[in-house]
Amino acid sequence: MIYSFDIFDTLITRRVGTPRGVFVHLQRRLLADPQGLPPELCRHFAHERVAAEYAARIEARERDPQAAHQVEEIDFADIHACLGRRHRLADADIERLMELELAAEAEFLYGVPEMLTRFRALAERGERVVLISDMYLRRQDLKRLLDGIDPFLLEAAPLYLSSEIKLNKASGRLFEHVAEVEGVALAEIRHIGDNPISDISRPREKGCQVTLFDACHLTPDEAFGANEDDFGWQVSAGVLRESRLTLDSDRARLGAIHAAPLLLPFVHWVIDHARTQGHDRLYFLARDGQVLLDIARRLGPADLETRYLHVSRLACHRCVDQDYEALVDWILVSHCEMSLIDIAHRLSARPETLIERLQAATGLTDSPETPLDARTRRRLRTLFVSDPELKALVLEQAALERARLLDYLDQEGLTESDAVCLVDVGWSGTIQDSLHAILNAEESSQVSLHGLYWGLMGQARAGAATNRKTAFAFQPGRFWRDPTALREIVECFTAADHGSTLGYEARDGVHHPILNAEGAEIRDWGLSEFRAGIHSFTDRLGQWLTPAEIMALMPHYFSRLEFLVERPSLLLAREIGDFPYSPDPTGRLRPFAPALSLGEALTYHLSPGARRGAITRWRQGSLVNSAPPVRLLMSSKVNRVSGLLRAVHPRALVRFLPYPVLMWLKQRLPTPMLRAARAMLRM
Repeated sequence: MIYSFDIFDTLITRRVGTPRGVFVHLQRRLLADPQGLPPELCRHFAHERVAAEYAARIEARERDPQAAHQVEEIDFADIHACLGRRHRLADADIERLMELELAAEAEFLYGVPEMLTRFRALAERGERVVLISDMYLRRQDLKRLLDGIDPFLLEAAPLYLSSEIKLNKASGRLFEHVAEVEGVALAEIRHIGDNPISDISRPREKGCQVTLFDACHLTPDEAFGANEDDFGWQVSAGVLRESRLTLDSDRARLGAIHAAPLLLPFVHWVIDHARTQGHDRLYFLARDGQVLLDIARRLGPADLETRYLHVSRLACHRCVDQDYEALVDWILVSHCEMSLIDIAHRLSARPETLIERLQAATGLTDSPETPLDARTRRRLRTLFVSDPELKALVLEQAALERARLLDYLDQEGLTESDAVCLVDVGWSGTIQDSLHAILNAEESSQVSLHGLYWGLMGQARAGAATNRKTAFAFQPGRFWRDPTALREIVECFTAADHGSTLGYEARDGVHHPILNAEGAEIRDWGLSEFRAGIHSFTDRLGQWLTPAEIMALMPHYFSRLEFLVERPSLLLAREIGDFPYSPDPTGRLRPFAPALSLGEALTYHLSPGARRGAITRWRQGSLVNSAPPVRLLMSSKVNRVSGLLRAVHPRALVRFLPYPVLMWLKQRLPTPMLRAARAMLRM
């Protein structure tokens, strides 16, 4: 028995999306340094190189009428000789081009771990192994490339090369030649390769045993938006494939293939934008900013100081009391059920100290953990506005928490400068608005904030001159419908290894954040492996592309994300499906997109949006993770029927309105009307 291995895209593959990527890379080099070659050849080298190979094959057949039956492969020299004739190149120029192409191939080639391991195991076990390749490279060229990856390959196995033998796998005759030379029957050859024709159909017709290995083929999400003449796409697709083939865990692959392409261009943009605007210090806001800061420090901008700022919506919003009724609205609005302890959390970083006072002021005597129904929450809102004792309690807590926050901000240097640059993921910049209000509460304070965001869904009412916001991936009004799943997937990608900031405390003269306990669950999920994947992609892509070229890939990566939200890959749905997530910093963590039972799927259909969010945050991801009966129940047609059943509720009108209209109404409606609408929708 003989085990035969295809070489390209089986044992080895390239760090570009397609073989043409090598020629595109060489074209870039020739444009930068023509080395005396004709300008026309340098400008269109990729096209000319492909055309020369095609022409060389035609010429080989024209030289001998019987060549179509005898010569099935040309070699490297034939191709470049044809290229030389087309552009009247000297012999020295042809040799130089051949050397440049081989050097480019060597840069991009790497071994496929799974196949190299299988090859070595067979060889070391004493099995007979051979290498078979349909390739125009000459023996000395291929030996040079393979020795650069693993010299053991040619030490352990003879090489049968179509450019040398003039027979190829595509016709099946190369397998007959191998069987004759090795002295075995065709049925005793076990061949493994990636090409459905030359590695599977043809040898099977000849009687060989075959195994398809197509892991080196680009997956649909790796090939998304393919443009073979764009070097950025070529390198991006190649690095995505390399991450899938070489990283040793699915969590790491998730980080490299899906998270890093969205975050790396943004960090490059942040660094570039900060320099352009004259900032010398960047504050990355917790928690979404942790991985962004990690990437920024990995890129190493020596001219920028980078800091991590422990803030949160909870820690900042409770401190802004200029509009008391707006503060009350924020205290009582939640993505999930609320209890008295949740309200205490909104008021103070030390909620246990407020429970008795809240119970006395509100008349609620049940357990503080008991969920409050909608009627009770409406009654509480009235009490918070009308009861002087309760109002005094709220304002007292706001003042205490604001003083602690200001001490922390002063310690971190936010009050030293009149221009502060903040970095966050998104989505409306309300933390920045609260910080702006807190830092400029005194007339003597004049702190200007500039926020750099991955994406913005809307802008607040703060003055543009002192509270600017700039977005990278998308601006307000980009979406017709609220892209909740898209935004929350990005939030999962930027999860931190610590909990949300609940408040601040002073210890030994230093102001520290008080954090909740969420970090443990996220670390247990596999955050370190996930971050390792992000680092791998960051380092690899930076070897081939400039920061400007990486930033230019963002529209492609964003379109890819939009595609994957609706048509998720198995890797994305499975690995992010059990991510511990809550849209509310005080809420209970639940799996982001778990597999659903039939009962959960039915409940999902018949529930309003808030209750659906408690079942899954990403319907399409849960569909991929669920069994076929659940997929049928949650199909689009069934979804439309359940939509009709829910249409009797006023929420249905809201769902019909485009998202930009909702955002416009939210910012333009008088405050009493907005509160009344919210109350009606919460019924």
